[in-house]
Amino acid sequence: MHTKCTARVGASQLTLKAAELEDVAREIARTLDGRVVQKVVQPDENTVLLSLRGSWLLLSADPRAGRMHLVDKPVGTGEAAPSFCMLLRKELTGLQLRRVDVVAGERAVELLFAYEGHERALRLFLYGPSARLMLVGDGRVFGSIGPGPNSDATLPPPRESAATRRFPTATPSAAIEAHYADAAGAAARVEAEAQRRAATKKLDRLVAALTKDRDRARAAVDKRKWGDLLLAHLHEIPRGAASVSLPDDFSDGSPLEIPLDPSLSARDNAARFYKEHKRMSRALDGIERRIAVAQASLDKLASGDFVATPRLSKAAGRKQRDERPPPFREFRSSTGTAILVGRGADRNDELTFKVAKGNDLWLHTRDVPGAHVVVPLSGRPVDGETLLDAATLAAHHSNARGETQVDIVYVLRKLVRKPPKSGPGSVTHSGGKTIRVRLEPARLERLLKSRVEEGR
Repeated sequence: MHTKCTARVGASQLTLKAAELEDVAREIARTLDGRVVQKVVQPDENTVLLSLRGSWLLLSADPRAGRMHLVDKPVGTGEAAPSFCMLLRKELTGLQLRRVDVVAGERAVELLFAYEGHERALRLFLYGPSARLMLVGDGRVFGSIGPGPNSDATLPPPRESAATRRFPTATPSAAIEAHYADAAGAAARVEAEAQRRAATKKLDRLVAALTKDRDRARAAVDKRKWGDLLLAHLHEIPRGAASVSLPDDFSDGSPLEIPLDPSLSARDNAARFYKEHKRMSRALDGIERRIAVAQASLDKLASGDFVATPRLSKAAGRKQRDERPPPFREFRSSTGTAILVGRGADRNDELTFKVAKGNDLWLHTRDVPGAHVVVPLSGRPVDGETLLDAATLAAHHSNARGETQVDIVYVLRKLVRKPPKSGPGSVTHSGGKTIRVRLEPARLERLLKSRVEEGR
């Protein structure tokens, strides 16, 4: 600990100073001397609260707001007790507070608990980024919390320091509690503003991306006119042509160059243009709605109508992620094989790159936004009925829903890649095959009824 003295000088002023720690230690010793530990609560990853026969003591190894003081009874007891809290309950419950020793000139304190020869000590080091709260006894460290190292639990030697204080010296706990409540409010406001800026930036990017999609969709509106012109001039179009120049009968009659698929007849090229126009028109409606929703959210953020989301601890974040539903909905093919369908763009990535294995089958609508679909095969060949069932679900969970025929790409998952900086759900693949699935209402109804309920 001796090597950290220079780092402590620059510690945040939210952390108690050495002189303030001495004052509050005397108050705690006067108030709680001889009282028995009855309860232990850990409200966050760096803080514990001890109930000693009707009074509550807070000890925090927070890197920016490290402190120790008496508090009123806390509201609630937090979530399920973390391991350090359980350790304190086991080792301290029933012991009496015997001493509170502060190292002169240092932000370090030891609280000694004992009963009938059984002793345990809590050592609190308020060293900013190296802050730590440790339970020690029998010459060893039982456990600790805080951002600092877990290696050295020894108290540093005393040193001289300027005795500056911000709180009353006789009974500082109430003033300290009020001070940190104000600081927490200020920190919450700063956090809320940071979240608002981040949300605004994210929505700006979304609106820009959707605007590009809208421009591409609007450009496809001309394809209906191309189809009409092809049908109006069928006998003038040579078979196998890669393009044709026709007068624009819907405008001023000037020549209009129309690209063609040489492998299709003029009539089939017209049908292709009609289908693409229909698909893009439907996509355009959805894009317009998403732009309107995003713009409304931006207006709400700009007006100040924004509620910040509390930042979760790592443990709470992991717990929340664990409690989320899986990134897919599970269905069964007619042969009983599982078919996994992604839940939206962000969960699509999770299904494809975290759930699916390399030799599983991956499916997606060709050139149409939709869910990622995975058939867990682990290298086994897929039977024809399962392939048709999976392709049907891929078509149904896409923007091509309602079409009578839909092209579906299928490929091994190991051939699917996530391009750098691409949006949620955006992937590329190498190789693969295409199956044109004709949507059969009876097949789709059977598949939707086969959905496996979560938790089964």
